[in-house]
Amino acid sequence: MISRREVEAGDLDSVLSRLKVFRATREDAWRYRGQMTLVVDGYNNDPRELVDIPVVRTLLRRLEAAWPFWAYFFNQVDDSIKLLLSCAAGHRFLGRGAVEMDAGLVAKVLSHGFGGMNLIFEEHGFPESELEAQSLGLVEVLEQAGMA
Repeated sequence: MISRREVEAGDLDSVLSRLKVFRATREDAWRYRGQMTLVVDGYNNDPRELVDIPVVRTLLRRLEAAWPFWAYFFNQVDDSIKLLLSCAAGHRFLGRGAVEMDAGLVAKVLSHGFGGMNLIFEEHGFPESELEAQSLGLVEVLEQAGMA
């Protein structure tokens, strides 16, 4: 969970320090694989979608750049991946959650995410079949969202 205070202060260090525990050990990395939900708290009374709020986009862009492991840890059933990708690779933000994506940025962000996923699998010797399944799941999420 990322708080509104962290968003408005641009406090990425606080967010990153909390994420370290998820890959602290081999067991932790395996246990939390695909279990994380990206939550930005404190904007419930704001009528805008999170992707329409510039300070949210800025922090999530920075998160994606600093933490390539999102593709490994984020679950593939909610909007976490779509939110992060929209913020990190969006080109124009049209309001009401509508985003024009920059194809070059999409490719860069996905390459970064797949790289982070591959790194964790390599570091811990996790099964190649699981890497393939998780990668295909990510591609499916993006296809369903019209982002791939």
